[in-house]
Formats: sequence, structure tokens, C-alpha cells
Amino acid sequence: MWNDPELIKLFIDKTPLIDVRAPIEFQDGAIPHSINLPLMNDEERRQVGLCYKQSGQGAAIELGHQLVCGEIKEARVKSWRNYIQQYPEAEVFCFRGGLRSQISCQWLKETGISKRPIPGGYKRLRHFFLSILNDAPLPMMIRLGGLTGSGKTLLLEKIPYHLDLENLANHRGSAFGPRGSQPSQITFENKLALELLKLTGKKILVEDESATIGQLTVPQRLFAALRESPMIILETGHEERLQNIFNEYVKPSSRDFFLSGLGKIQKRLGGVKFKLLSDEISKAFESPMELAFHEAWISILLKEYYDPLYQKGIRYNQEKILFQGNQAEVLSYLAHM
Repeated sequence: MWNDPELIKLFIDKTPLIDVRAPIEFQDGAIPHSINLPLMNDEERRQVGLCYKQSGQGAAIELGHQLVCGEIKEARVKSWRNYIQQYPEAEVFCFRGGLRSQISCQWLKETGISKRPIPGGYKRLRHFFLSILNDAPLPMMIRLGGLTGSGKTLLLEKIPYHLDLENLANHRGSAFGPRGSQPSQITFENKLALELLKLTGKKILVEDESATIGQLTVPQRLFAALRESPMIILETGHEERLQNIFNEYVKPSSRDFFLSGLGKIQKRLGGVKFKLLSDEISKAFESPMELAFHEAWISILLKEYYDPLYQKGIRYNQEKILFQGNQAEVLSYLAHM
């Protein structure tokens, strides 16, 4: 199913999609390039579902029309019309391509807009993305490793063909990695599958990651392939690492954010180091937002926690390392591969 030409074109063309499922369904799993403009809200869907179980499809359809009528119906049709006027190529889908999307398209037709539901709906689209993750040929991957703060993400962005798992997961992949709310596991997988589809046949650079990024899990097949891929190590001096961490993590954050992250690794740090770092972080955030006031605690965290973890992990990958060098050297190496 991963090579379905109709769906490949739909997503490669970045076709705007109108998802008329209920908000709770959209939150559980969204399709890339889709907007949630539901036919029914969560409570209306709940009531119709109960009616269907108790009295059958006919009664459920009748109740649905009673719940979504008058001004409510007009507002929902208007939201679809406004979106289609902005994006005339937009497509409509519900869970299975059944009643909800058919009713939505019928109501649109009554206002002069002709649309047909995507056959199979969300279920078909989800199976398409799962088949990419489970069955499609994976791109040739090169892992990018390096100490915390070495600027791996900055280098990744300079490479035309790369896969940024942390960006897709909305998380930097550490105790201090949260960027806000993460997508659901299903939404993450769908977005990841689309990126893999776009990178089919390419040689790509991927930052070395653990099996989990925040609350999300990297699909097993992809993670296994990543772990077996050759590796390039980005080498960066300590002072530059401090500056990178200050710019990327410290400046946009707060004392409470770092104290919360520190709490997640308290057991690994031990009581003495945890107390020392807590005090240093609190003191630093009482000072002007300048690197000089934060160097001490960042250095302790790197040397006492992150660097030993990295060195332990890299010992298991020695035979996979292709090249080691600074950013300019790595970029040059990749350009001539």
C-alpha cells in the first residue's frame, strides 16, 4: 500500500485536507496537511454513537441531523466553504470515508461547491503511513553523533537531505528537551512516514537518537536501521558547546524549567551533585541573562552527567564511525561522499 500513486501524489503535492472527524479523534491522530473542521463536536458524536448502539443507524442519523441543524449547521458549512475558497484543491475525509464525509460533501454541494470524500477516509490514510514505516524501502541513513551542545541540529539544517526526529517530536530528546506539548504517537508516526516518503531513494543524515524522544517512541524498524547505520562524529570545543547550550536551551527558558528537568535525573546525579546544581541554577537565573553567569552549572552538568553517558555509548559504535571532525570538516566530508 505504501506505493499507492494516488496517495503519494496527494501528500507530495501537500494537498490541504479537511478532517471532519470529532476533535478528540483529531487529537488522537492527525494526518499531515489536515485541518480539523468537524461535522460534530465530541459531545454530539458521543450521543450519536450511543444512539447507534441502542437504536441502529437510522435513528443515529436522525439524531445527528437534529443536533447539527440551523445556525450550528450553517456555521460548520461556512467553515468548510471559507477553507475551500482559500484552498480550492482541498479534499474532505472522515474516519472511513462514510456518512460524515458524505453528509459534509452533500451540504457543500447544496451551496454550490462540489467535493467527493477521500475513499477509505482516515483509516486508509493511516494504513498508508503505517505501510511506509513497516514495509517501504528506507533511505540510506548516516548517523550524526557528538557531545551534548556540539551543534548537531545546527549542522543538520545545513544538509539538504536530512531527517530531524526531534523537530517532528517537538522535543530535544533529553531531560531538558521539552519545547511544549508533543504530538500524539500516531500524529508523530504519520508525520515521520511522510518525511520518509519524501526522502525515498536519498542518502540522508539523521541525528543519533535514543529509542524515545520525550514521551514518543521511534518506530522499531526505523530505530533498528538507524542503530546499524554508519556514523559521523561532530567535534566541538567546550567553549562553543557552552555557547550553543546557552543560546538553544538557557536563553528561551526559566529557572523552574531547569530545576524541573534536573529533578528527572536526580537519582542518576546523586544527592550531592543534585544539590550543587540546584543551587548553581537558582543563583544563575537571579543574575543577568549572560553566559558568564551560567557557565558553572552548564559545565558541571556536561562533565558530570552528559559527557560520561555519551562516551559510554560511543564505545559500542567505534566500528561504525566513518569520520570525525568539526562542522566545516564534516560538511566537506559529506559533500564529497
